[in-house]
Amino acid sequence: MNTDFSPFEGPEKKLEIILRRPWPGLRAGTRDHWDRVAAASRARILNGIRSPEMDAYLLSESSLFVWDGRVLMITCGQTTLVEALPEILTLVPKDEVDFVFYERKNLMYPLDQPADFEADVKRLETWFPGKSYRLGPANRDHVHVFYSSHEKARPGEDATLEILMHRLPESVTDCFTSEAQTASAAMERSGLATLFHGTDVDAHLFSPCGLSVNAVRSGRYSTVHVTPQPRGSYVSYETNILAKDYRELVAKVLDVFRPGAFTLVLTASLPGQTPRPALAGDFPGYRTIERGFYEFDCGYHITHAAYSR
Repeated sequence: MNTDFSPFEGPEKKLEIILRRPWPGLRAGTRDHWDRVAAASRARILNGIRSPEMDAYLLSESSLFVWDGRVLMITCGQTTLVEALPEILTLVPKDEVDFVFYERKNLMYPLDQPADFEADVKRLETWFPGKSYRLGPANRDHVHVFYSSHEKARPGEDATLEILMHRLPESVTDCFTSEAQTASAAMERSGLATLFHGTDVDAHLFSPCGLSVNAVRSGRYSTVHVTPQPRGSYVSYETNILAKDYRELVAKVLDVFRPGAFTLVLTASLPGQTPRPALAGDFPGYRTIERGFYEFDCGYHITHAAYSR
């Protein structure tokens, strides 16, 4: 993730590809192909775990998840995530893709990036024309989203929750240095291990600091990426667990990291219900500074909310 305590771009880019039907070739091949996918984004695979439903890879910059009908890739730092797309499309025909989502949070060091969000969108649209949105105010924390959907695509029951946290207290960031400890010890010391009971866990502690965790159970994943540098501390938690109410889960994550500010992003397609009640209400010790609901014509909707101490 990084090799010193100098500033590091923790906020991630995220690319998700959802296919019309399962495509066994995504998981049937060797890992060499996914090594090339990671390399195209300027990352590399460190390790991987499998369940019958999915493969989960830890990257040098975040994570990669592969199902028979879906690919999710998350990268941080100075990666070029959009360049992974053409490599992925060598495994599955373009006309088998129903949905493409690309997301970037506002970054702490945007001038150090190889491209901005608008340039990334232009590159994506060479394969998949779509629409882009900004969730939240331009002069505060916000999230950029691009999506493309096949005109006949109809999403099923699906949800992804992201908790994007800034300004961690020193008592938390101190847990995630590599000095005389392991990834497992860092998770126990911080309380992070309590979030992953009943799952297969793959974790990597970077030197001199930083932690990435993938946790898998059947086709469900949870992933955490910690950038504990004193300047620009950041952590993300993401999961595709389905729930009618996510407030208890959010409270547990906040109890571990105690951020000074955080953003919630719930992207969902839940036939017969709306995601808004799942994130309704406030969280003790925080005030709501932004809340929005966005309904896309592809059948997905996003609830976005920002909080500060």
